[in-house]
Amino acid sequence: MSIVKARIQGNATVVTIPKSFNVKPGTEFKFKKGKNGNLILSPSKKVPDSIEELFKNWHGKYEVSDEMREWDEMKSEGREIW
Repeated sequence: MSIVKARIQGNATVVTIPKSFNVKPGTEFKFKKGKNGNLILSPSKKVPDSIEELFKNWHGKYEVSDEMREWDEMKSEGREIW
């Protein structure tokens, strides 16, 4: 069990998670306080490790919206780069 100390940072009280817990930066958590004062963090969503994992259950077809297609086909009027 690791012991950490709460500290003030701006308008928040912050508790750091030790690096040994291997929590990836950017992971979002649900946070609640239990009846006995325990603080409970639960990941709200898994952060994919790769682009393949991100799209592993997607079997659709990529389609460009009409609005984006019109924008993509516009001629440049100045010195835009595209």
